[in-house]
Amino acid sequence: MCELELEDKLQLLKEGLAELATEIGDTQINPKSLNLLCLDFDVPVNVRDSWILEFRKLSDIEYEKYSSKEIISTFRNKMQERFDPAKYFSDLIVFSFIRVISKNLVKELYPLSCLLEIEFSLTSDLN
Repeated sequence: MCELELEDKLQLLKEGLAELATEIGDTQINPKSLNLLCLDFDVPVNVRDSWILEFRKLSDIEYEKYSSKEIISTFRNKMQERFDPAKYFSDLIVFSFIRVISKNLVKELYPLSCLLEIEFSLTSDLN
């Protein structure tokens, strides 16, 4: 019997976790795991942790004064301060991070994520 290389084992684990996430309803609009999202976009753990702190700070903004695009742009700008590839994230990807962080770690953002979901769904930006 062959011994799997570490890279193969990690790839199998990642794909297995993605399959399980899909089974429990994971989508870009309704992500279930911040860690799987970070894996998908190669976001390091220290960056993930800094985003959680930054998102917590952003939860104090009066969102009703801004459009959805402005809000997404604000979050994207904060994300790219620590992770340059975030500047290429689509609105949907940024929304996915907001959504999963708000549901699991920064509850103060959850109402905003619900509002963004509705607004983006109406304008079809989440497709």
